[in-house]
Amino acid sequence: MNINEKNEYEIIDLGYEYPGMTGGVKWAVITELDSEMLIEKYGDELSMFKPFVVMTKAQGEVLKDYDRNEAKHRMRRVRTCSLDGYVEGETEYIYSVFSKDEPEDIVVQMDEVECLRKAVETLTDIQKRRLKLYFYNDLTAREIAELEGVSHKNVLKSLNEAIKKIQKYKN
Repeated sequence: MNINEKNEYEIIDLGYEYPGMTGGVKWAVITELDSEMLIEKYGDELSMFKPFVVMTKAQGEVLKDYDRNEAKHRMRRVRTCSLDGYVEGETEYIYSVFSKDEPEDIVVQMDEVECLRKAVETLTDIQKRRLKLYFYNDLTAREIAELEGVSHKNVLKSLNEAIKKIQKYKN
């Protein structure tokens, strides 16, 4: 979101905030100025954002509230999902954990599954959540970073550390 130095308007990239949006308008200008006054004062600055829609600050707040609410619910869903899906005594198949190149269902020994479960238990909640999003939900590190509101490098570092922990883990 861009805010001009006089705080008379904000720019929202609708294409970024609302992926898949159609209609040809990519930008929203949030301001209390009417359209004519806005163009008169800031026409040159805003020319690079054409076409755009003009919204009041109240309408802009509704958009921001919606985004915050959606992000809150997305993170709640992410935090409440089980990472492994393994049920003691019932599951003897484990689905591709680290690679899509592996066959879909690999039969593993129960002690190997238990070793993997123990290794996963050593991870932080954040690492568990990110591994699940990466391997089970097929999200990229960039998509996870966007979802969580953190940097791409932060997510990559976390995933790499988690994988190294699991690889080094021994019974």
